[in-house]
Amino acid sequence: MCLSGMNKASAGLSLAGKLAIHYAITTFAVLVIASGILYWSVLDHLEREHQNLLIAKISDLKRYFKTSSNFGEELHELIDIEHHHSQMPHSSAIHPGIPHHVFVRILDSEGKLILQSGMMQPLPEALEFPEANNLNENIAVIKKKSTNNQQYLLGSAWTLTNFQGRPEKILLQGMLELAQDETLLLEYQHTLVSVLAFGVLASALSGFWITRRGLQPLRQITNAIQTINAQQLNERVGSKNWPHEIALLADSFDQMLARLDQSFGQLSRFSADLAHELRTPVNNLMGETEVALSRERNTEEYCQILESNIEECSRIARMIDELLFLARAEDPKTEINCQPLSVENEFQKVLSFYEGIAAEHQLEISCKSNKIVVYADQRLLRQVLTNLVSNAIRYAPKGGQVAMLAETMPDQSIKISVGDNGIGIPQDQIPHIFDRFYRVDKSRHRDTQGTGLGLAIVKSIMHLHGGTVLARNNQPQGTVLELIFPPSKK
Repeated sequence: MCLSGMNKASAGLSLAGKLAIHYAITTFAVLVIASGILYWSVLDHLEREHQNLLIAKISDLKRYFKTSSNFGEELHELIDIEHHHSQMPHSSAIHPGIPHHVFVRILDSEGKLILQSGMMQPLPEALEFPEANNLNENIAVIKKKSTNNQQYLLGSAWTLTNFQGRPEKILLQGMLELAQDETLLLEYQHTLVSVLAFGVLASALSGFWITRRGLQPLRQITNAIQTINAQQLNERVGSKNWPHEIALLADSFDQMLARLDQSFGQLSRFSADLAHELRTPVNNLMGETEVALSRERNTEEYCQILESNIEECSRIARMIDELLFLARAEDPKTEINCQPLSVENEFQKVLSFYEGIAAEHQLEISCKSNKIVVYADQRLLRQVLTNLVSNAIRYAPKGGQVAMLAETMPDQSIKISVGDNGIGIPQDQIPHIFDRFYRVDKSRHRDTQGTGLGLAIVKSIMHLHGGTVLARNNQPQGTVLELIFPPSKK
């Protein structure tokens, strides 16, 4: 439930707020990493300084005993002298001037105390000096913590000196208390935490301010978009001097507006065309029915009126079926059953169906398939050919010709053509003949039984197959409609 609540809270944040949070988190991560690296580098530097300080003190004593065996005042001064970090080579500048006294004691070979620092305190419990190698030049150094959590750096080394005229091995021990540096490190930690908190807060505030200013063009384009409604689809928002990223959004929105404007126009025209196409059969039905009811008639007259009404109802039903088919064809989820089909067989099926009609109109129908196989849905291919041949017969003159031809294109696509030698189509109207309910000049119509949806259905079926349909005027006269199917799948 907590996670769900956080998600809901995040979803309610503005984009500027979310970016400010991202800035703060990023800055926090960078500052934590940088602070950690800086802290550990300082800590490592201090530890090396402490070791160098302790080793330098014991080394001074070893050099002294190599040239002198005097345990007098000079040795006492050497033992009790204080060392400062600022006096050491490569010293840190974070705590200049803080004295660090190395407590020293000198023992004989049997462990008896010979001399120690005047300030030497009792050795804390649980602390033992490291074991030094016998007369080795190396100085053994170890860091230990006492029972009261105080940290000490301990060092030991053996050396030789002349004691009462004979060589004597003595043990040099040094101890450096680190309490002052621990306090310094703790203060340094507090400083880093303060810098971290300030950096995160400053990053969040500056990020929010910068984001608000950067998103101002987005708010402006939002206000411009909110003023656009269905009656103002011709408005455009990309004409202003937007930043590059916003300009891409504005251009995309303008393209969407253009598509919507075109779709709204098509929908408006379609509604008007549909009302016009339905009005004729409905008026015919109403007129014939009113005439039939105007006086009493015999059975034969009523039968004629009912037959005429059935024709008009059939026309309306056919129009509804074709509209439903177009709606299904435009659904992206519609699937078709494509398979290899012999174009020759399909031509013969259509030819046998229209032979009688062609004979009535004194037309000749020819076909040439070139033994081509096309990859298509059989039912839809037959419907396409039926629509095209029906159109060609409707517009071809008596004694004219209708030709069906199949051929393979250079890119292995299949082209099926259906042409007639009628009066053709005006060149400026060819781009519109595939629109719903579009009809060219009424003089081209031999009858009015068509619904004006045949070529629109052809275009939708070709779209389902991934192909195209083209129209051109035949030479010397007539019209040719071409179906282009993509290369067959093996």
